[in-house]
Amino acid sequence: MSVAPQSSAPVGIDDDVEFLTEQINRLKELGQQNQDRDQTSDEDVYDLSVRWGTALAGRFPRIAHYSSMGLLPDADERRFQSLCDELRELSPLIERFKLARPDLADRPDARAGGRHHRKRRAPRRKRLARL
Repeated sequence: MSVAPQSSAPVGIDDDVEFLTEQINRLKELGQQNQDRDQTSDEDVYDLSVRWGTALAGRFPRIAHYSSMGLLPDADERRFQSLCDELRELSPLIERFKLARPDLADRPDARAGGRHHRKRRAPRRKRLARL
């Protein structure tokens, strides 16, 4: 079994953050259009939903993984936390357009000073004993 070599090179998330930011901005624009005109075209919502799904299925989990492993430099970690905060604020728009919801359950809310309590799983022995 081969194992990928460990790299000490910093992880780059610029492209991921840029793509996610583009989708967030598009969602905001769509929300504004929806307020200005009573209706938004189905094509616009569909186009956003495809790109939004791509962002949440690939780009966001990638950054979240690197964050959870402690591989992000401090500046990138702050950018990621800011992105999470912005996604929380956009929840009403995400719901309105029935878009995929980001999984922010394990992400600290930077507005709360980073205080975050993560549920710990019981050791495997205890979980099996409960069965």
